[in-house]
Amino acid sequence: MNKSKSKTYQIVYLFALTFFATIIPGVALAQQDARKFRIAKIEVYPEYLEQYKSALAEHAKAAVSLEPGVIALQAVYDKSDPLKVTVFEVYASEKAYSQHLQAKHFLKYKNGTIKMVKKLELIEVAPIAIELKNLLSNHQ
Repeated sequence: MNKSKSKTYQIVYLFALTFFATIIPGVALAQQDARKFRIAKIEVYPEYLEQYKSALAEHAKAAVSLEPGVIALQAVYDKSDPLKVTVFEVYASEKAYSQHLQAKHFLKYKNGTIKMVKKLELIEVAPIAIELKNLLSNHQ
């Protein structure tokens, strides 16, 4: 398997693990969970795809690194239609999400990519079961 495919598989695997994971392995989630879970479905204009992917990766890294209330931002694209991007987001609380929307790096991302996005759908979701093995802590 070449290096590019290997990295793609790692990213998809990380997304899947995060989707079904929490910071504390093995903890069952109660319905009163204060965390905010969301999925963003994004369609990007073809001429901006590489620029958009770069901006999103930069934003996700900054948000997770700099904001204690951002638990996860995992982004993947559809292999059969690369213009379709899905982002799985987990915030510690509604307040953490509100603070995220005010963060400098979020505003840079949002304002810098607004012309690149053809369609955006935000879906509020609730966890059923989320478990995580800490296998993919190698960020590149």
